[in-house]
Amino acid sequence: MIKKIFLGINLLFLGVAVQAQEAELKARIEKVSAAFLMHTDSLMRPFLAKDFSVGAYMGRAALKNLNAVLSNYKLNTLVYDRLQQKDSTWLVSAKGHNTDSFVTHFYFNKNLELRHFDIADQLYGMNRNTESRKVATIPFESRNGSIILTVTLNKSQRPLKLLFDTGADGMMIHKALADTLGLVVSHQQQASVVGGNIDITISRNNTVHLNGFAIDQQSIAIFGNRESGTDGIIGNTIAKRYITYVDYDRKEITLYTFGKFNDFQNGERVPVDVSSGNMQMDAILSVQKEKPIDAKFILDTGAGYDLIVFRPLVLKHKLLVDGFKADSSGATVSMGISTPVFYGKASQLKLLPGLTVNNLPVTLMGSGSSAASWRPGTDGSLGIRFISRYNFVINLMEKYVAFVPLKKS
Repeated sequence: MIKKIFLGINLLFLGVAVQAQEAELKARIEKVSAAFLMHTDSLMRPFLAKDFSVGAYMGRAALKNLNAVLSNYKLNTLVYDRLQQKDSTWLVSAKGHNTDSFVTHFYFNKNLELRHFDIADQLYGMNRNTESRKVATIPFESRNGSIILTVTLNKSQRPLKLLFDTGADGMMIHKALADTLGLVVSHQQQASVVGGNIDITISRNNTVHLNGFAIDQQSIAIFGNRESGTDGIIGNTIAKRYITYVDYDRKEITLYTFGKFNDFQNGERVPVDVSSGNMQMDAILSVQKEKPIDAKFILDTGAGYDLIVFRPLVLKHKLLVDGFKADSSGATVSMGISTPVFYGKASQLKLLPGLTVNNLPVTLMGSGSSAASWRPGTDGSLGIRFISRYNFVINLMEKYVAFVPLKKS
């Protein structure tokens, strides 16, 4: 009898707790409805999750896109409907009305913070509730692991060779080529590159054609000099619109729509944070054995090394003077900025949760005129020599990169 009484009390408290959470979530849906009517995110900001996303975008880009949704999407009413709990997610259904009535969903974490919602995702090409489907297969040329795509721009028939560079947030071509193609400059801005910052100009609303497949409304950065034997780079433009599978065995990139995606279960999934615009992964780096360091590295197919560690982390842990044996030294050059580097071996790199590589070639960045004040927002990057050991899947809906074993040895 006593056990039954305690069980009844526990169930009562649990019911009261759920009712309190439901009441709070109902109030938050009312604030979302008001945000659409006011065309501003000010009412939503206090309960947006740290990993809040709109489509494939996080961080400042997600907030920018959220305000675009609130400003342009016509919504007359939004009313709380019902609540479901799925693992650590609170799934809230709401009834909306514009020209027609519809049901939409909001996804809150265990702290009742909003992670994403269907209206915004779908306006940015993502439907989490449909099956993913293949939309294109694009051949590529591999140069020492680097991925080179053949593209054309707008109405030009001139084939361009662009480096597929996941370390870049967008697309870039050199100025002489941009002038030849007649690209129209819209504005200037500053961009971060390895070792420092540079000023670039931007051309908007371009269409990129890849093997008969088109990606429209593309901004293209224009820089001064041609590098690496290519006409420029194409960055995370593709991965932010499609699930992207890079197959070194076939020398193909296959694109899938965002949605329920169950292929390549044999891959080692590594979570990524894209709040900075790049794909950043948690790692444990041991340059010296028994001296592990927590670090964050970006996935950078445009970098021609295994792993580079940027100056702030090198300085913080005194990596160049704490027993590291440099095999050689040199310089890394990015967009005209040259920074000294030192080459050697790291005892171990572990990408969390479970991909481990021992005796990995590592590049440690030294000091330079630009590097001294450079704050990259990450500890380094994994380059193409590491990445090309695997086929890999980039899924920015689920926020992971899956490293898949090569079929060919």
